[in-house]
Amino acid sequence: MPYNGIYQIFNVAEMSKIAGIGKSSRIKLSKVLERYPRLISAASVAEVLGVAPSEANRVLARWSQSGWVNRVKRGLYSPVSLDTGASTLALEEPFLVADTIYGPGYVGGFSAVKHWDLSEQIIETVYYFTTRQVMDRNPIHGSVQFKLKTVKAAKMFGLKAIWIGSKKINVSDATKTIVDILNDPKLVGGMSIVYDIFKEYCESEYCDFQKLLDYCHKMENKTIFKRLGFMIDTKMANIPKELNSLEKLISTGYSNFDPLIKKNHIIEKWKIKAPVSWVEEYDRKK
Repeated sequence: MPYNGIYQIFNVAEMSKIAGIGKSSRIKLSKVLERYPRLISAASVAEVLGVAPSEANRVLARWSQSGWVNRVKRGLYSPVSLDTGASTLALEEPFLVADTIYGPGYVGGFSAVKHWDLSEQIIETVYYFTTRQVMDRNPIHGSVQFKLKTVKAAKMFGLKAIWIGSKKINVSDATKTIVDILNDPKLVGGMSIVYDIFKEYCESEYCDFQKLLDYCHKMENKTIFKRLGFMIDTKMANIPKELNSLEKLISTGYSNFDPLIKKNHIIEKWKIKAPVSWVEEYDRKK
């Protein structure tokens, strides 16, 4: 399920009990948090308080120095929860942070896998697919590790909206999540983990093989058909009728089944170079 951390909005009565910044500043912060309870930028401070951007930056700097807000990145802050009273606070809504900093894009990869409950693995890294070109693909914001993947705008399909407060965030739906990790198995640690997730998908309420096939076509990467076909051929008793055409959709060149494993053997039927363990299982089944 999605992250649902909630920052308590500071009201004037509560803030008057806490030292650190003056009464005037506490009232101003209260006003800002009533409008922007989760993430605060200089633009939001300037808007609410009616001050110039330069003054808004100075205000945020003072609040940060006093421990009332935490710096997520330059120009972006998260409020400190009154529940903890801590001067530092791990971000409780990393989906919102990722979308605010790197959008447009969507939550995907292992984060989407966990959102749709397709794996029991504990993953703290937040995976976000952005249409922006980014220099650092593994940034840390507010003690949370993020993993970014740049995608073309044409890959922005198969998304579901979730709401964090008044902010809409896109998450890849369960089927698009499967297609994304077939397209790039490195996102989840290789094809063995992809299969474990796929198996959960097949047993879930989200399973839709026709949609899966449609999404595979939209990705315009025939290696996806090869990985999916060989995986099903090796691991499953029967190929679902909607996917019977996979062998006809592959290209003539050879592709790596698992890009994380270098020693591979060719499976001619699927034009795939597969790890020994998969080849042995495939041969036993045949």
